[in-house]
Amino acid sequence: MIRRRRRPSDGSSLEQLASETSDLVGRLLRDNRVLRSENEALKREVERLSSGWEEIRKLARLAPRRRRARRTPAR
Repeated sequence: MIRRRRRPSDGSSLEQLASETSDLVGRLLRDNRVLRSENEALKREVERLSSGWEEIRKLARLAPRRRRARRTPAR
């Protein structure tokens, strides 16, 4: 979260406030672009991994299974 730094109230001018606001908006826009890009990369990775897991599930269903020996109840 971006927080505005508190400055001593020495009568900061409107121009300073506008400049600071502009800088923060620019920073938010850059951060937003970066996050969107990372999100797209993560979506592609999820799709890639999901298809891999689907292939593993198919192979697991086709794999021969060993029969388990029946256990006799302990006396």
